[in-house]
Amino acid sequence: MGFLESLHLYRKVPADLTDATRLGGIISMACAALMGYLFVSNISDYLSVRSTTDVALDDTAEVHMRIYFNITMERLPCQFASVDVSDVMGTSVTNVTQHIIKFKVAADKGHRDVTYFAERADKEIVHEDVEGHELEIIEHSQLPQLHDAIFEQFIKSHDLVLVAFGAPWCPWSQRLDPVWRKTWEVLRQKPYAQWVRMGKVDCTADNSHATCQKHHIHAFPTIRIYRHRQSHSHENYLGDRTSEAFTEFVEEALPRHLQGVVAPHALPEPKAKTTNQIDAESHSLDGEGCQLTGSLQISRVPGNFRISAQSDSHSFNTRVMNVSHHVDKLLFGYTNERPGKLHHVLKLEERSSLYQMSFMMHQELATLKHYLKVVPFHHHSLNGEVTQTYLYKANYNEYRPRKLEWFEGKADAHVDTQLVPNAVFYYDISPVKVVVQEETQAFASFITKICAVIGGIYTVVGLFDNVIYHSSQGMKKLA
Repeated sequence: MGFLESLHLYRKVPADLTDATRLGGIISMACAALMGYLFVSNISDYLSVRSTTDVALDDTAEVHMRIYFNITMERLPCQFASVDVSDVMGTSVTNVTQHIIKFKVAADKGHRDVTYFAERADKEIVHEDVEGHELEIIEHSQLPQLHDAIFEQFIKSHDLVLVAFGAPWCPWSQRLDPVWRKTWEVLRQKPYAQWVRMGKVDCTADNSHATCQKHHIHAFPTIRIYRHRQSHSHENYLGDRTSEAFTEFVEEALPRHLQGVVAPHALPEPKAKTTNQIDAESHSLDGEGCQLTGSLQISRVPGNFRISAQSDSHSFNTRVMNVSHHVDKLLFGYTNERPGKLHHVLKLEERSSLYQMSFMMHQELATLKHYLKVVPFHHHSLNGEVTQTYLYKANYNEYRPRKLEWFEGKADAHVDTQLVPNAVFYYDISPVKVVVQEETQAFASFITKICAVIGGIYTVVGLFDNVIYHSSQGMKKLA
């Protein structure tokens, strides 16, 4: 025997010295099938990608992040809807408009039907100060005071009606009242006076609550224009609050066929309006909501953003204000993040804990609060690409301040504007991050498992076959 032959570990036994049985053949076939199944399974496992999740301290150097949102305020008009941002570092920004688009929403159709809302240019409303001698003239003005019993009939009896909804405690209503009366006295002297009427509604009066609630009066003063003897369709007046501006608006708004009945030379021709001038906007008796969609850049510190009503020329009827809202999506992301590229890593509903959820306001003067715990998320792909974003979990609470108890039972009491109902989203950034690492099985590990599976099965089945063979031989000898 040569040297190499002496090193042979797998020496062969001549076939004529072995014994084969039918049962052994069946066992061998089963062994081959099992080894084939496990071999294919290990190949599939080797080719698959696994993800491991770990938690680590967040060492990101980013100082800013972005919030992407699409939120519908079901009963808050776009005219007053404001987005405010503040944080623990002292940053406070009110009425953010950059990167935010508003859509008017029909209240009865919710977030399913929207109309684009064009933001008005920053134009301060001009107010008229009525002088002393004019106050004496209009002091006994017979301006119609409307209430629940006569409101509908009053609207249906005239072709053009202007109504000012207000409250005695509202400073803006107090400032408008003498101007409104002066305008009424001026219009009474016009040749078209029989087709035009003006009136006012005190929303704090017991006999006017139903009218103000039916017409969704959120702010004081609200000036409505009713045309063609119809109360269900009307417009909100948004222009200057001077007698001259009101008179010009009436002369432009009066139906032309009535201007033909009256001497046409007595009325001025309609003035050409600039593209950024809006004196009135359409409104529905069903009410109006506002869909706000866009993004905010915030600091990576605890803070909040809130959606509430704000105006520099109105006081709000907070007791009828409703901040029920629908969150279609709310996401946190890095400043350089592209949300569209994350779909292959995380589904939208996995990133947005507030995903297509509605929150209803059940009590007046309440604040709807959301508490968001934001956690950085890093995803490491096999090709070395790192995807960074944020995940969060949310809790919700409807909160009513205790200081409101002082106002209970006083329907006409002036409530501090800081208590205007709002929807607020508090966020806090976690100091740890979730790290997801994609991995595949190493080739050496794959070969080891294949050898272990095949060799182990071959050995175990061989032992089983030997036990059966020698047992059967022993039984034959005893027989």
